[in-house]
Amino acid sequence: METKITVTNFEHDELVDLLSTALYGSTWFEAGYDDDLYNAIEEPNGECFEDALADMLLAGHKITITDYEAEGESYSDKCVSIDEEDGCAVYEVGLEDFLKVASTKSGYKLLEEVLEGNGDYWTADSFLQTVVFGEVVYG
Repeated sequence: METKITVTNFEHDELVDLLSTALYGSTWFEAGYDDDLYNAIEEPNGECFEDALADMLLAGHKITITDYEAEGESYSDKCVSIDEEDGCAVYEVGLEDFLKVASTKSGYKLLEEVLEGNGDYWTADSFLQTVVFGEVVYG
């Protein structure tokens, strides 16, 4: 018998932990969000950049992930643009993308390691790459 994992929600602090760990020292990507949409959120939950990213996701908005290693290529259908000059690819992801990955056996394991304090940058980065690309593309 196979066990099915279904993650239906993230807490604000869980997203902050995951994003903070993945963003720390990353060389391949940068996260961002639309300032106007963020300013329209009635009760933001924090003050740091990762808090704003979590607030955006939990409010039903998408965040952007800019892939600096793309070299003009798109690695998933979440790509919204590629800069012709420097080859960066910009992706948009929402909470549903995080939930989808967290509901897989490998994604759940990565997430659990990060949230329990046993994961590191590489663990969180692998989770985020799977959210953005559908698989680990870098390393």
